[in-house]
Amino acid sequence: MIRSLALAVLLALSSLLPAVPPPLPKALTSFGAATCDGAVYVYGGHMGKAHDYSKATVSGAMWRLSLARLDAWEILPGDMPLQSPGMSAWNGKVFLAGGMQSQNEPGSKGRLLSLNHAALFDPAKNAWQNLPPLPEPRSSHALAVMGDKLYAIGGWPLDSGGPEPKAGTSSAKGYHDTMATLDLASPTPVWQSLPQPWQRRALTAVVFAGKIWCIGGMTEDNELSSVIDVYDPAAKQWSTAPPVAETDRAKAFGCAVCVAGGNLFVSPEGGKVYRIGADAKGWVECGKLAKPRYFHQLIVIDATHLMAIGGTAGGKPMDDVEIVTVEQSPPAR
Repeated sequence: MIRSLALAVLLALSSLLPAVPPPLPKALTSFGAATCDGAVYVYGGHMGKAHDYSKATVSGAMWRLSLARLDAWEILPGDMPLQSPGMSAWNGKVFLAGGMQSQNEPGSKGRLLSLNHAALFDPAKNAWQNLPPLPEPRSSHALAVMGDKLYAIGGWPLDSGGPEPKAGTSSAKGYHDTMATLDLASPTPVWQSLPQPWQRRALTAVVFAGKIWCIGGMTEDNELSSVIDVYDPAAKQWSTAPPVAETDRAKAFGCAVCVAGGNLFVSPEGGKVYRIGADAKGWVECGKLAKPRYFHQLIVIDATHLMAIGGTAGGKPMDDVEIVTVEQSPPAR
């Protein structure tokens, strides 16, 4: 009797949980992802082992998964092959800006090049449309939409393995110290550059509590970071928030983020999931991935269930997609 009752309770609870999502069609890391009209879109990424770069290891494919059904990945028209692109959604369309390409053939000397490419995908037309190119090539950056404006934040203009600069010319630019913004509501959008008083790559950005939070990454000194810089577009001012609580391993380098139920969630490489509220008082551990990873994406299923997609672990890309249960902050008394 007790065993039957326990089984009934387990079956009832399992019926309340989201379905088990299918794995990615291919193992991917350092890819773009965005949620648009009830589906998650995945674009590009790296398909090889860590630091193994060639034209064969960079994807130009795009896939879509319904967040209501979680049944199968749909193959959509792709664009150019890109690793670490910026990706976001606005007004029923998916936007892509920047990214890196491997210019070399497999087995030959590597050449990694950041691009200024920008485009949008219209699901209604099932087609891509080019946008004005970024002011400068940019990869390993973050993309976010707030209001009607698209922000390309952080990153670097990488040109690795190219010809040596001529004598007397200035050295190549390091990490970006500006962010680029595009007014998506304008009939003739033009990128503008805004001051960015810090330099990091392999960061992530998300709109939370009316501001843009720029989280973690790597500094120009090759230091892994858990720092958070916050931009207020209305005041055009920068501030800081408490750093991500992860201090071990990769800190917040290559982490994934999302916003659900009034909280901001961060998933660093160590597997723990942390949350912070709009009051920005501090981070609280609230969940744990079954398979730790980084350079992945974190997507909202509902207020207490998030979906971790792809990423890398042990130097190899992953096709794994898992749902993690998180604890929301208790209601204010």
